[in-house]
Amino acid sequence: MQNNSNKKYIVVHAGKRDDYQVALALAESDLLFALVTEAYFPLDKKWFLSFANFFGLTSSLHKRYKTGLPSNKVIISKRAMFYQILFSFTKNIKFDLKKGYVLGEKAKALSQKNNVPIIAVNTCAYHAFLNNSVEPKILFQFHPQADFVKELFLEEMQLNPKATKTLNQEYEFSLSNLELEVLSREVKLATHFLCASSLTKKSLTFKGISEDKIKVIPYGVDTSKFTFSERKQSENFKVIFIGSLNQRKGITYLLDALAEMINVELTIVTRGIYDETLIQNYNFPIHVVIDVPHEKLQDELHKAHCFVLPSILEGFGQVILEAMATGIPVIATENTAAIDIIENEVDGFVTPIRDIQAIKESLEKLQSDFSFAQTMGKASYEKAKVYSWEKFRNDFVTHIQSLS
Repeated sequence: MQNNSNKKYIVVHAGKRDDYQVALALAESDLLFALVTEAYFPLDKKWFLSFANFFGLTSSLHKRYKTGLPSNKVIISKRAMFYQILFSFTKNIKFDLKKGYVLGEKAKALSQKNNVPIIAVNTCAYHAFLNNSVEPKILFQFHPQADFVKELFLEEMQLNPKATKTLNQEYEFSLSNLELEVLSREVKLATHFLCASSLTKKSLTFKGISEDKIKVIPYGVDTSKFTFSERKQSENFKVIFIGSLNQRKGITYLLDALAEMINVELTIVTRGIYDETLIQNYNFPIHVVIDVPHEKLQDELHKAHCFVLPSILEGFGQVILEAMATGIPVIATENTAAIDIIENEVDGFVTPIRDIQAIKESLEKLQSDFSFAQTMGKASYEKAKVYSWEKFRNDFVTHIQSLS
């Protein structure tokens, strides 16, 4: 049996997936052979920084770079970059899918040439693993598997017809049957699986994957960017929701819960899909804030007394940890990472999906006892400190080294 403790890996994904934490974890432990992606900008290089400054690109390009992840470990696919450019202009999902396929193929060629195994993010994995004998083949399933998602959304449409408009705009409904089949096959090709939440793990077992092949490693949060703040009591209990204004996020269940309460107000911080019809015909104050820069998100959180994420489905729900880090009580459904992070009624509340009454009761407990809300907020802050990105990287490397 081969010892994998010092084995290097190829990581393949598009974009700035999870702030490059997977590749960074391996790089820090000298286990990274290469990251294969479509763009990475060496802002540690003076010539490139001058170029970016001249064209006014520095603020956007810095997001495609990670301190600690050296540029000489990153391999760029020009074909994938081309498809990304086409997707940016057309928003045609076929170009986004081709980008993932091309990245997978490039990673496979590198893997076979150097006998190095691959850690592939879903959408890249099928072409990375197909006819590739190098093992282990590790699939990092960052988002719940597409067939599982589609079935849950179809159920939501039947139960809640006004959800149909925005759910039909979701990624899973833009895929052809052949494209869905590719996403199913990539699951069958992998030998090991990593994911960030138990909900994503559940979506893999839905596809017949054995639980003992799946490792859940929750993401982390940067507490230097999301800082603690003591909340002050006010006449109205201030609730905040952060996410796309669509039914994937379960927004109507929060709205219906608040509609049964008094002295409440809701702030919706949103981007992406935006269906304003979902918030019509409610008589309590609703404030909508659109396209807040991520670095300003904590300012909105500091104004609120409670954060609610009533999602039908989240692969993780990073905003849960971000909210907790600011010292605010969180109410989130069990179809998010809440079930992995929150101790119910200690540092937050975990509710079933679609449960208006459970959301309402949780809100009322916080509204009626501000001291309890403050105590829970401080407990949520302490819990968030445990879930650092450093912990994620350490747990990730420990698991990778345990594979044989």
